[in-house]
Amino acid sequence: MPDRLFADRRLAAVYDPLDPDRSDLDAYAAVATELGARTVLDLGCGTGTFAVLLAGRGFDVTGVDPAAASIDVARAKPGADRVRWVVGELDVVADLRFDLVTMTGNVAQVFVTDEAWRAMLATAYDVVRPGGHLVFETRDPAREAWREWTREASTTVADTPGEGRVESWVEVTDVRDELVTFRSTLVFSDATITSESTLRFRSREAVTADLAAAGFVVEDVREAPDRPGREMVFVASRPDESLARNKERGWRELGVIDEALLRGEIDEDGWHARVLDVIEPAYLAAETPQGQSGRSGDAAGWEHARRLLLDAVPDGSDVLDVGCANGLLMESLVAWAADDGHTVSPYGVEISDRLADLARTRLPHWADRIWTGNAMTWVPPRRFDVVRTGLDYVPPRRRADFVARLLGEVVSPGGRLVVGVFNEEKDRETVADTLRSWGHAVAGATSRAHRDPRLRYKAVWVDA
Repeated sequence: MPDRLFADRRLAAVYDPLDPDRSDLDAYAAVATELGARTVLDLGCGTGTFAVLLAGRGFDVTGVDPAAASIDVARAKPGADRVRWVVGELDVVADLRFDLVTMTGNVAQVFVTDEAWRAMLATAYDVVRPGGHLVFETRDPAREAWREWTREASTTVADTPGEGRVESWVEVTDVRDELVTFRSTLVFSDATITSESTLRFRSREAVTADLAAAGFVVEDVREAPDRPGREMVFVASRPDESLARNKERGWRELGVIDEALLRGEIDEDGWHARVLDVIEPAYLAAETPQGQSGRSGDAAGWEHARRLLLDAVPDGSDVLDVGCANGLLMESLVAWAADDGHTVSPYGVEISDRLADLARTRLPHWADRIWTGNAMTWVPPRRFDVVRTGLDYVPPRRRADFVARLLGEVVSPGGRLVVGVFNEEKDRETVADTLRSWGHAVAGATSRAHRDPRLRYKAVWVDA
């Protein structure tokens, strides 16, 4: 049952006037944009301030709250007609799927029992689509925020519509382990009304473990914009399982294909055909642009793992992406370079007809610069300042020839061949050493942190 503070119609009506500054919500709206969400579920939406804000910025928003009185306040707000309002718990929308589920304010902490908390996370996992996110805030118990919940420190007075002057404050009544109980008091001209609430203060480690147990991957833990150092904002994603399964199957099958080539059972054309039979369905089955370009996770993870390529790209370069898939890296490099005040001109070549067509459909303004071909034999219409490639695009025994061909026939004189991004043990230089063993001087390298502390995202380059 919702606390009286939200369920009592008189109290719900004065909630916003007593807490008018919600500038912190702009940061959460920015997270929704950052994550590339289109559909958002605001769980515990209360009086609807955040849901209306998101809808006003073009998101498809559903607001869910068990307190009918709060939802009535939300429905009366300007712009509320653009939000789908639902009275109830999370399970009332269990048949729907969302790009993003949010819990702002105290919502994540009202699930005080392990059973209620874990049931909520399990249902949230179900309603977040593969590749989507759950974002919420919770107070850091080490800061003991409840020590400031006294009448002297928390008293607020506001002139409210229909009620006139209302005074309110909170006082802690009990602290027991992770549970903090407090009383909200509101003084009207004709009555004094109280509401009892209990919140649970879970540690970062406990929340992370519970998210992992529910199937989420914690992508980031940030500071809350309105309480820096006092609250934790968890950004968790539901992995794109279909992509992961296809990629796992693909990794097993690629080893078999390599062995078949070594035994002479297939030729190089057969190797490319069989590799494509593995890779193409995995990419096309993905539900996110990142998945269609071969990476699980969200837009933020994509940027973290790929933006480092700009370290190898001089301003004003034209860049050919070998194995461009759906073209996401092409458009990403342009956008990231623009953020830095630079420009790049993107091009792509892709061995898969279907993926190249997908790239042209996604990027019609660049359709004439996305080619279909096997980069080992493809004859480019021109040469490029920067060529980015992976080494696994050709059979292992042809990789030295592949690098030599790209440098000699595709990269412009004085240009650069970039190999990556690849995952590698942080203290090893296997790819760089391999390039050196083929007679190339490694001109530069760059790396970023990986989720696995043993690894790094890396790229290296050779200048022509």
